[in-house]
Amino acid sequence: MRFSLRASVSVVAAIVTAATALAAPAAADPPRHDAWDTRAVHKVLERLLGDHRADRIDLRALAPDGTERFVVGAARGRVQVSATTSSALLAGVNAYLDRVARVDVSWNGDSLDRLPRRLPLPDNEIRQDASVAARFALNDTDDGYTGAYRDWKAWEHEIDVLALHGVNQVFVPVGAEAVYLDAFRQFGYSDEELLRWIPQPTHQPWWLLQNMSGFPSAVSADLVAERAELGARIVKRLRELGITPVLPGYFGTVPPGFAVKVPDARTVPQGRWVGFDRPDWLDPTSPAFARVAAAFYDSSQRRFGASTHYKMDLLHEGGTPGPVPVGPASKAVQDALEAAHPGAIWVFLGWQNNPRPDTLAAIDRSRVFIVDGLSDRYAGTDRNRDWPDTSWAFGSIWNYGGHTSMGANTGVWEDRFWRWRAQPGATLDGIAVLPEASDQNPAAFDYLTGLAWRDGPVQPGDWYADWAARRYGGDDDAAVTAWRAMGATAYAMAPDGFTQPQSGLFTAQPSLTTDTPSIWSPRKMRYDATAFAAALPAMLDVDRRLRGTSAYRYDLADVARQVLSNRSRTLLPQLKAAYDAKDATEFDRLSGLWLDYMGLLDELAATNRQTMLGPWLADAREWPGDAEALETSARLLLTVWGTRDGFNAGLADYANREWAGLISGYYLPRWRSYLGELSASLTENRPPATVDWYTVGTDWAASRERLPMRPRGDVHAIASRILDALRADPEPVTSTATVTPKQLPDGGTATVTATLRNSDPYAAATGVTATLTVPDDSGLTIRQPTVTAPDLPSGKSTTVTFTVDATGGAATLLARLTVTASASTGTSVSSVRLLRGGPVQGPNVTRTTNSSVFGQSGDRFFIEGGGNDLWGTTKQFGAIYRDGVLTDGVTLTTRVVSQDRTGPWARAGLIIGTDLSGSNSRGFANIGLTPDNGCVFSHDSNNDGTTDRNLKVPGLSAPLWVRLSRTGDTVTGSCSADGLTWTVAGSFTVPAGVPLDAGLFMTAANGGNGARGVVEFAGFAVS
Repeated sequence: MRFSLRASVSVVAAIVTAATALAAPAAADPPRHDAWDTRAVHKVLERLLGDHRADRIDLRALAPDGTERFVVGAARGRVQVSATTSSALLAGVNAYLDRVARVDVSWNGDSLDRLPRRLPLPDNEIRQDASVAARFALNDTDDGYTGAYRDWKAWEHEIDVLALHGVNQVFVPVGAEAVYLDAFRQFGYSDEELLRWIPQPTHQPWWLLQNMSGFPSAVSADLVAERAELGARIVKRLRELGITPVLPGYFGTVPPGFAVKVPDARTVPQGRWVGFDRPDWLDPTSPAFARVAAAFYDSSQRRFGASTHYKMDLLHEGGTPGPVPVGPASKAVQDALEAAHPGAIWVFLGWQNNPRPDTLAAIDRSRVFIVDGLSDRYAGTDRNRDWPDTSWAFGSIWNYGGHTSMGANTGVWEDRFWRWRAQPGATLDGIAVLPEASDQNPAAFDYLTGLAWRDGPVQPGDWYADWAARRYGGDDDAAVTAWRAMGATAYAMAPDGFTQPQSGLFTAQPSLTTDTPSIWSPRKMRYDATAFAAALPAMLDVDRRLRGTSAYRYDLADVARQVLSNRSRTLLPQLKAAYDAKDATEFDRLSGLWLDYMGLLDELAATNRQTMLGPWLADAREWPGDAEALETSARLLLTVWGTRDGFNAGLADYANREWAGLISGYYLPRWRSYLGELSASLTENRPPATVDWYTVGTDWAASRERLPMRPRGDVHAIASRILDALRADPEPVTSTATVTPKQLPDGGTATVTATLRNSDPYAAATGVTATLTVPDDSGLTIRQPTVTAPDLPSGKSTTVTFTVDATGGAATLLARLTVTASASTGTSVSSVRLLRGGPVQGPNVTRTTNSSVFGQSGDRFFIEGGGNDLWGTTKQFGAIYRDGVLTDGVTLTTRVVSQDRTGPWARAGLIIGTDLSGSNSRGFANIGLTPDNGCVFSHDSNNDGTTDRNLKVPGLSAPLWVRLSRTGDTVTGSCSADGLTWTVAGSFTVPAGVPLDAGLFMTAANGGNGARGVVEFAGFAVS
């Protein structure tokens, strides 16, 4: 037999040894304490386990002693769980289910069907203290992305699951709009004015963060009242379970025109946030602030009772203090909280530059708690160092916008949590579950919450083997194989600047060059997709007796979805290669495959209610108010998100999800239309028509087709079809080429190195060859154009080299060298560029902070380079420039002939600064072409050396002329599609009387994915 109710001794021992202290069964019951009531905990067990099973577990309250601990044992033939707090008591029940009964309860299914009618008793007592005092859950965005229109039943289940996993602090923004309504009525606002200001529930999280307001339509008074009732019910249940409700605090957000209505108020305009006008900020040091805060906290207490924890994020994501000193303002915010709730804790989200150092320096840090969203994101991070004398929680944001991708940086958690906790003087005293949407990724949820109930580290591989057994309610070799594969790939990602896995491209805005649906998501695979794919056949092979659990059905769909989603990243380059080669037959074949895969993905998602669009939309229509407006808001959030400006600034598809109904009704029609147009353009030998994707999205958001509410289909059968489809059309061997040197003069020799990889997870590649070709007019000769390589098993690579000689003159400065890899699994094409010009000539000089290579031939210039970005304090660019050339009356002009799309904000054009050779050039600005945002003029508004303002002229593409003109101390940036008619992008003031360095520049703006690109310029005119 491959499985049993008990997990294998070796795997369980690895987990239990590190997590618990084992002792002989207790001779007597632990002392009972009647000061606190266990009935609310018992009700949780009735809801999760059923009355019969709940009644088989004796719950005992231990005398509070300043610790949180539980004891799991047996007495009189019954399971007995004792603890010092309700939270610890539920964590103890969870420990029993995990370690003894070997079943799992999550927010994505359970294996309770595997429990026998008579519950198994523990062989030994399990005693465990909490490793940290605080176990926080729910991101500010959770209410929007998990489901703003959830009802009490959905919230009750979420609270039960959080409580079972030992969570003892939960952020509750639901109903906060009623508090704002109450408070600002007292300052001269009508209900009508305030209801227009408050966004619909889907977008309220960002209003509470002071990012936006009043979108997409006014809320109704009935909706506000009903959400306030729901919020009160949530808070009441949390308190019954000993969980602290963390409520929104007041830090200065005010409705429009506040300073007019309240004469002693000072407000600071907050500018824009991703295409939205931000609400004004009330200066906390102004007299009016204390009165507004008092009204706010009074309403909050009347509606939700007093809490000990209030969450506020001052100047979130680009908020500006203007003339207000941040330190005194922060102290005033804390003073207002203290006046309303003496001793209350100010909870911050650790995110970007928050909490600001000047805030922490000015306030009482003994009354601060930071829930960190970046603990696992960057290399070199040390939060004990960043926040000395300030209590904080180790947290992770493993999904953004509710993306359905599997994975998390759990290996980083296992290392850093224990290492940071053991540091001398460590202030780490909590964990924080912070995905932007919960109700997804159950393994990550279990792993992070489990850190709070262990004594030390474990081997991640052992953890995933143990998870496989309890997740499905039985020990199974295939399940262990599957989860070891996932644990070593998607759940072992490094701290490379991201905490979330990459998304697939089926949900991306259609383009043959897209590399992510959302610009803030990873642009490449963060783990080995080939190794991950081994999980699918293993999951399909799990014993039939374990397949009936809802946990198995959810996970099988999740794994099959992820494997198919990952395939989009290798299939799209095949589509592009066929299109570029004008091979209409192959393009149409691959287009059909792409659309077929999307259809399978929709079928798969339809097997589980949690991955269906129908319930999401139906929930919206159940609330009071305008049902049409509520459904529109629910649709907008998942697609275009907000305004056209916000869409263009990066919110497009931010909340993409591979859901049934969303795929078939939105993503698939987009791709079908796009691929059909590309096919027609090949057949008719014309450019493809452009599409206004924002209008496509808003039209869909306004549509009202009714979608299925109940799951359908056999998940095992559909997942098997997906595996068969992937095996029937294997991935071709891929090639990645580099050339050394990157610049080759006449008479020189270069080496092209191509790495060939069989990325297909299910087939070996035989008959492998690689062929290098060069343009006829490149003046290049290849000594051996075709090389035979060894056969490649799945996931294996080999390297081949070619020698290239520059034997003649080149017709162009840039030669594209093409590598064609062929094998039994198919053919793929990649390329590498070789610069054929000579070095840059004087008076021009070069500067690179992005490893650029430069070339010049006459008035043609090339820059090949990388770079994360050129914004704020990040300055990764390559430049060909002249010292002090931009003075009063001077105009600079160049033409951007071509630009590689290394990212939507890649830039190429003209750059200026007082000292381009240094790291802190004042008067810093650039105007350039971007792939997705037209012509962009970025500048340093206060001459502190950092770019902080973007002005755009959308709709422009290469070739593009750009110009910078100086009159006195004003520099104006302009752009032109023809070099004759110019559009001014903007102006700014530079340091008075200082000559500015100026020249050509490029940055890949690749977001950290390592992509490099080439830009060609024609001319650098100084007049």
